[in-house]
Amino acid sequence: MSKYSQGSNCSKSHFISDECRCSLDAPLMTLWTDANPICRLYGRGMYKLQGHKRCNHFVWYDEEMTPRSKELISSFHERLGLEKIKVNECKHKEDELKKEIKFLKIQLKFTIGFMIVLLIGLVATSVLN
Repeated sequence: MSKYSQGSNCSKSHFISDECRCSLDAPLMTLWTDANPICRLYGRGMYKLQGHKRCNHFVWYDEEMTPRSKELISSFHERLGLEKIKVNECKHKEDELKKEIKFLKIQLKFTIGFMIVLLIGLVATSVLN
């Protein structure tokens, strides 16, 4: 069964392919849209190539999912995106904390060095008196 699409978010697999009506390879791709989450198809998104104004060839590889399956997968995909944002925020916070720890270690070394010099000065002053 062949259908034509205006394009979608998808990932491509270059190992498996079909041939489009322009005689070009149509790689196996996975859609990541709300309407067709994780649906695989052989597809092309070529525009103005070899004199063809538009070639949006695609052939479904998978059978259509139930509406509930689409809803669940879209929901999980959205949650995954939110979790990735949280992870990135945590990594950013971790980097900031590491910088702060590094600064505090340097400050501590400086303070200890200053206290040692001060202590040596006090001991030297008391010995000379």
